[in-house]
Amino acid sequence: MDTSLELPAAADLPPIDPRNEPNRYYYWPVVGWFYRKRLRMVLERLPETRCGRMLEVAYGSGIFLPSLRLRCESLYGVDLHLHAATVRSRLSRLGVQAQVLPASVFALPYKDETFDAVVNVSMLEHFEDPVPAIDAMLRVLKPGGVLVLGFPCRNLWMDAFFRLLGYEPEAIHPSSHRDILAAIQQLGFTPECHTLPGLVPLDFGLYCVCAIIR
Repeated sequence: MDTSLELPAAADLPPIDPRNEPNRYYYWPVVGWFYRKRLRMVLERLPETRCGRMLEVAYGSGIFLPSLRLRCESLYGVDLHLHAATVRSRLSRLGVQAQVLPASVFALPYKDETFDAVVNVSMLEHFEDPVPAIDAMLRVLKPGGVLVLGFPCRNLWMDAFFRLLGYEPEAIHPSSHRDILAAIQQLGFTPECHTLPGLVPLDFGLYCVCAIIR
């Protein structure tokens, strides 16, 4: 299975909102390893063979889309910002075709059971109640499809990390990893969870990636 990360040059996909997007961290020496590794973990949870349609929810600048495009026949993305045309143009210059749209996770502009895979990285922790967002992503997922979710763990180590980056953890991340996992279980699913670093108990980890088969 190809889990290579096709990270574009920093100048090719600059952040849409430099205040809120972590693009620059991907290229830093130490912090960059963490940011890149979590994307590789997401790739490892996707189907071993290329799927049909894939959706990334909250694609931001599109930094992950070149890697995801290698894993599907057709790629889609939604985000709240209104710069879809800019991202689409930047991706096109890189030879990446993706149908990106401005939309909220709570109003995904797709019919039920549209996608073979749905990906979301580091969004759910920003909601006080993750259930509606997860439920919305499951709605557009085909039976047998996979929803891959990534989110930071809440502990002393990660709180210190985010404070180092200038954020107050509980203010920007109202939901902990335990809250998100409880939300998934509330919807009737038992996620397959993987922690960064591997073999570390979830409550002591840095990041969690889980896969849900509908």
